[in-house]
Amino acid sequence: MCIIVIFLLGGLRTATDAELAFASLAMLPVLVMAWIGGKWAGITMAFLAAVMWSVADIYTAREFSAHWIPWLNGLIRFLNYGFVVVLVLQVRLQYAREHEHATRDALTGLLNRRSFVAAAGSEVDRATRYGSHFTVIFLDLDNFKGLNDTMGHAIGDAALQATARALVGATRTTDIVARMGGDEFAVIFPEIDFDAADLAAHKLFDAVNRALAQYPPVGVSVGVAWFDVPNGPLSAMLKTADDLMYAVKADGKNKLLTQRYCSSKHANAR
Repeated sequence: MCIIVIFLLGGLRTATDAELAFASLAMLPVLVMAWIGGKWAGITMAFLAAVMWSVADIYTAREFSAHWIPWLNGLIRFLNYGFVVVLVLQVRLQYAREHEHATRDALTGLLNRRSFVAAAGSEVDRATRYGSHFTVIFLDLDNFKGLNDTMGHAIGDAALQATARALVGATRTTDIVARMGGDEFAVIFPEIDFDAADLAAHKLFDAVNRALAQYPPVGVSVGVAWFDVPNGPLSAMLKTADDLMYAVKADGKNKLLTQRYCSSKHANAR
């Protein structure tokens, strides 16, 4: 579409015998392509716009004092359009950074609570629509406050970052991983059967414990709630997994509890 606009502007320039100037309008497709396609798409569009303008001037046989002037004018226009591309890319980069800050936890790079709720809510809707399985995992680090108090917040932050890396490394790209705040994390496994979810959760548990081995006495308590189909709003399913996690803490910490919730209302713990 942007290329068509450039050709239309060049055609109008030619049709009016180069009497009407449309150079400013040509900035619009350049701006759009730079925003959507990035640097090289914007530069390509800037070059095309400048060339079309020069060709239109030459085709209409405008009189210049030297034959190279139309091309010099084209170069100047290309530089002007290129400056627009640079400005657009800077705004685009700043927008991406602000979006990243709004959706990601600054310390770990995981999704923050708000983004997690939005992404997980979409998965709940999809699972409800198609009758898919849905797994919610809640993790809480054990003895984390003691590590912070004795070793300092820098070491505590390093433990949180190590946990985040372990979670990302032990999950699929289709899974949703977030830091919910403090030393709490949550994971969503969409479309996975109970046995696979239980196995994946244990692998995740082992990965986090390996990562935390260098930060004694920190461990992790994990509650895993598997639903054959979503049986309520996301908040209710999160609370179910959270309750399982607290049951682990009450039973000695640093363990994993998986429970199955079926539409028939039966539940089995492991």
